[in-house]
Amino acid sequence: MIANGRLTDRVALVTGGGGGIGRATALRLAAEGAHVVVVDIDAEGAAETASMIGTHGHAVGADLADVAEVQRVIRFVDENLGQLNVLFCNAGVSGAAGLDVDLAAFDAVVDVNLKGAFFLTSAAMPLLKRAAPKASIIYTSSASGLIGSPSGVLYSMSKGGVQLMMRSVAKMYGPDGVRANAVNPGTIVTRMAQVTADPNRVGVSDEAFRAHAERTAQNTPLRRVGTPEDVADVVLFLASDESSFVTGVGIPVDGGALA
Repeated sequence: MIANGRLTDRVALVTGGGGGIGRATALRLAAEGAHVVVVDIDAEGAAETASMIGTHGHAVGADLADVAEVQRVIRFVDENLGQLNVLFCNAGVSGAAGLDVDLAAFDAVVDVNLKGAFFLTSAAMPLLKRAAPKASIIYTSSASGLIGSPSGVLYSMSKGGVQLMMRSVAKMYGPDGVRANAVNPGTIVTRMAQVTADPNRVGVSDEAFRAHAERTAQNTPLRRVGTPEDVADVVLFLASDESSFVTGVGIPVDGGALA
């Protein structure tokens, strides 16, 4: 996709921006002219992404499972950039595979995937309403959040919650000029996908993941798995004026797997 300044003079906040889909999206939004605040619990990863962006990149290390940290991130945006047009709630963890989990393991998934996104949306809303109608929230849900997954009950549950949160936010804040949508990635070549492919959630080897990706591709209409850039392009569409009449929808980015 050729850059043409779709987001010139706008500010985007990207969580989970230290790698994978978050990094690809931060770079894509910056290429379209946005100032991008890159947030990640991995402060070094966030700083690396911001460095790749250049002068329009800003890094914040933060644990979004902590509501105080969420509020600190929004204060940083307000005090340093004074506006927020695009909120990409992308930070997420895969968590344990089955039902045999303790409360700490349960909270570890829900606190990041669902609670973090909820309180980040809440804290950011005054800035987004101020930027309306050029205000867009995009959530990373998942194909698993639409149909469930036999290998990740917690993850699917949390992402299904994100999907319904997005729809509710779209209905509640549409009259204020704030749009809300979601991307629902299928199998994307990221470190998280490599971890999720392992029932023990440690991570399979590169060779084993390649074999897993090849098997997945053969069951996908487009006969390939996705890249972070595939998702970033859809996020850009949802962030830009080209989607100004689109709100309350989750777009599968899965090569047709859910068709």
